[in-house]
Amino acid sequence: MRAPISSAAQRLLALGLAVTALSALVARATSAAPPTPSAAGPSTLPPPAPGSTLTQIVARLAADIGAGLEPTVICTASLRSDEPAPRGAELAGKLAALLAGKLGGAVARVEPTSLASAQAFARRASWLIYLQAEIARGQLRVSADIYPATRSVWERAREPVPVPAAHAHAAGRIDGEVRSYLAPVPLVGTRIDRATVDDKDVVALACGDIDDDGVIEIVTLTRRRIAVGRARGGRFVTLRTALLRDFSGVAPAPLREPLGGIAILPSRRGAPRLDVGISDRSHGSRLDGALKPLGTISGVPFATFFGDACLRFQGSTLATTIGKCADADAGPLPFDIDGPLDAAAAGAFVTADGVTRTIDAARDPRTGEVQIRALGRASSLAHAGAQIAIADLDQDGAPEVIMGLDVLYKPGGDIDDALVITTLDPDGSLRERSRTPVPTGVRAVAACPPDGDGSAAVVIATPGELWIIR
Repeated sequence: MRAPISSAAQRLLALGLAVTALSALVARATSAAPPTPSAAGPSTLPPPAPGSTLTQIVARLAADIGAGLEPTVICTASLRSDEPAPRGAELAGKLAALLAGKLGGAVARVEPTSLASAQAFARRASWLIYLQAEIARGQLRVSADIYPATRSVWERAREPVPVPAAHAHAAGRIDGEVRSYLAPVPLVGTRIDRATVDDKDVVALACGDIDDDGVIEIVTLTRRRIAVGRARGGRFVTLRTALLRDFSGVAPAPLREPLGGIAILPSRRGAPRLDVGISDRSHGSRLDGALKPLGTISGVPFATFFGDACLRFQGSTLATTIGKCADADAGPLPFDIDGPLDAAAAGAFVTADGVTRTIDAARDPRTGEVQIRALGRASSLAHAGAQIAIADLDQDGAPEVIMGLDVLYKPGGDIDDALVITTLDPDGSLRERSRTPVPTGVRAVAACPPDGDGSAAVVIATPGELWIIR
């Protein structure tokens, strides 16, 4: 006759079965064969469709947790935040409710509670998923720990600090929906930090977390090289650099004044990648975070809400076409060209109720007018320079168009240039919010993602300097 199993042994056996089951789910999810590289470099996974940060975080958590955990109770801890969050409890509860709906068959308790109380709530279920959400450095970070449910107070007393059977984590930048649960922030424009840069001829900028370490980097592109660095102590400190001549030969018909672009490509897993192109070179390059080549692209890239697109110039901005940067790229192009074009920008913004909207802008070099399409309407801004960026800087659900002015550049002399920030209001009207004089001229502009309390920063390149405007 077999001896009865002790309660402690039963607990260990249940935990082992839980880990085995979850490991099998992960193994099945990752068993698909990797994509086959194409001639133009690694084939691109279909980029994530525009969606709110909450939607994307919940989708990633649900994918990592997988199916087969029924019945399940989902509870949440109180929100931790490095900035005021008057509706923090509601945000934590919404995450629990959204995850329950995504998993199916799960029950969410939306009032924040301690882990000990959550174990008691889940005593009639098989599994407990405990969420911990945090606002930190402009990001919403959410972790999910999965525990086998404890049936009685005695089991909970024997293991007051339970060990999770599995863990999942996801994060995303604050958008208009997340911001609605936090304190509002003022728009950019009150503080300027300057950083000297060795490269005097910056033609394009980008700003983002290139190496996926949670810290924002600035990417500069000149006629000679690309560099990744950070502003430290009044200088642009270069972390990585690469020469363009190592990636591409000279263009057969370069423009008289070079036009360049940098697009930071999001990734489903792992660090983002960079697309880099300049009209001086015969083709552009797709690079990893270490600036190592992954493949080639055709044209000058600009970021879109589906990845990026590339402008191609036939010796003049009066003959511009737009297309995918590489044949393997997925996702639709942001808009069709109807006339000359020398600068373009596109993006997505999220309203306070979680609806994702798209916006695009294109500049006509003949008139200096920027045509903007969003919210089902078309509008325009006059006297724009060939430096355009789009971002919801204060995360209020109304995007900003960021640009220089259409002025004649005079090396070594002051000009009447300025950085102009204009908000597209929900009714479709345009409202100028700030105008910062830049006497040496705006040579390139980029909007950074949120990085701490306050509005997101804008970076501009002037001869010999970067300005970080907050």
